[in-house]
Amino acid sequence: MTPSPHQTAVYWDTAFNIEEADLEFLSNLLLEDEMPLTGAEMAQAIIRRRCEREAQARKSQEQGTALYLPRDTYTVGQKLAFSALDYEVGTVMGVRPGHNPEHGDFDVLTVSFGENGTQREFAMRLPNHKLNQPIARNTAADSESPEEVYAQYGVGITAKLEARLKASSDIVRLAGRWFPRALLATINEGHLNLAEAVLDMAGGGPLPTEALLKDIGLPSSVNSRLQAFSLNYALQEDNRFDEVGASGAVMWYLHRLEPAEVKTKPNRLDNTAPDYDRARLTPTLLALENEIEDELSPAPENLEATEEVHLTLNFPHRRLGTLPISPRLKSLFPTAFVSPRVRFTLVDGDSGEKFSGWVVRQGNYVFGLDDWYKRHEFPVGGHLSVKRGEQPDEVIVKANKRRPTREWVRTAVPGSDGRLTFSMQKRLISVDYDELMVVGVDNFAVVDEVWQKHQHTPFARLLADMFRELAKLNPQSAVHAKTLYSAVNVVRRAPPGAVFAELVSHAYYAHVGDAYWRFDQTQWAE
Repeated sequence: MTPSPHQTAVYWDTAFNIEEADLEFLSNLLLEDEMPLTGAEMAQAIIRRRCEREAQARKSQEQGTALYLPRDTYTVGQKLAFSALDYEVGTVMGVRPGHNPEHGDFDVLTVSFGENGTQREFAMRLPNHKLNQPIARNTAADSESPEEVYAQYGVGITAKLEARLKASSDIVRLAGRWFPRALLATINEGHLNLAEAVLDMAGGGPLPTEALLKDIGLPSSVNSRLQAFSLNYALQEDNRFDEVGASGAVMWYLHRLEPAEVKTKPNRLDNTAPDYDRARLTPTLLALENEIEDELSPAPENLEATEEVHLTLNFPHRRLGTLPISPRLKSLFPTAFVSPRVRFTLVDGDSGEKFSGWVVRQGNYVFGLDDWYKRHEFPVGGHLSVKRGEQPDEVIVKANKRRPTREWVRTAVPGSDGRLTFSMQKRLISVDYDELMVVGVDNFAVVDEVWQKHQHTPFARLLADMFRELAKLNPQSAVHAKTLYSAVNVVRRAPPGAVFAELVSHAYYAHVGDAYWRFDQTQWAE
């Protein structure tokens, strides 16, 4: 006995396609159980069905039953197995000529199925039909179980299935689960208004679906999981509500009560730098770019997963109480299936205090750290670490605290002409910091005014002005690439790559070793 080709890698890995019969099978399964299923659960069901169907085909073959192929010829009394009917076996009861000018000369079989003798008709001597392509057998090893098949090929099969489901308007998805649209429980405007009132009483949320179901009064005849799925889908389709739960948890929030910085990305975080040629960046500058952990930087090659990331805070994020979600940080924060915003819990790594944070996926930032920064007197250029918490929806943030001491630091000083200047001043510092990136800021509001004035300043001119201001603080008049990046971001949001590209693209920046440059005034044209 030879195993089915359905048990081969070629079939499951490359040749496997979702058939209409699979979708019909899943529709019946969802209808019978009245239970939304995940893509993985449905993929397992399809694999099980295919394996059972093939086992039946082998059994029919062993019993001398021929596989029905429309091109072949059959006789009365012959037993046939029909692949389109999950290899159900029927007996040929009669043969008559067919009449269809489109198909030419062919015959029609009358076939009887089962004990009750249900009869159906099938074409015979029909050369052009998709069922004429039987699956070739092979001489591979023993068949794998459906569980083994799913373990090896389940990811690819699930992806193919979900692609087909997404293209259908008859089935809906929520939090990774699928269900026929026509079978959803009825959720009317009154139900949604009650859900809004419940969330309003809770300060906007977040609340789980079960808490909302208690007050909206759906019929008890509908099973609880279908109630939850139907309400979740209705809330998802209403722009008053936002699903903000981390992966695996559905939590609802009133969109109008979310923080403004969560609903709309602050323009302080928008990249205002021009496009640049990354090929011009040296290995040293690329290494600095990766070190900075800026969310506007592209992911480095061979990015490795990590349990903890150390980063240096730049001015825009310190000003807004946000945190960048750089490529390395992305895996540490909770995600969601479809929601652009996720509410989760931040944990102070020193005190254990917990407070709410928001992942804004499309903006690649976290909001909710302003009070935490103020409590730790966190400086621009200060070091902190981020790692996963004990619970899936928790992330630990830890300031690299140190004994408070007064240090000479680069301090932003708005000038009378609207430009930003810098001077070295003593400041009390209680957090470890990067000497190349630290910037003391005494009055955020005044710096905001400078920021407003520089949004339309040509980028190259802005960098040249900032560079020359920074050069005054150094006896050698040299400025480090990271220092320029940090200072520029006080008045304009720009990724490190864009800043570094300016240094290597203009003759008026003279490289003096490592990542330091001097300004060559003779090459500068006002």
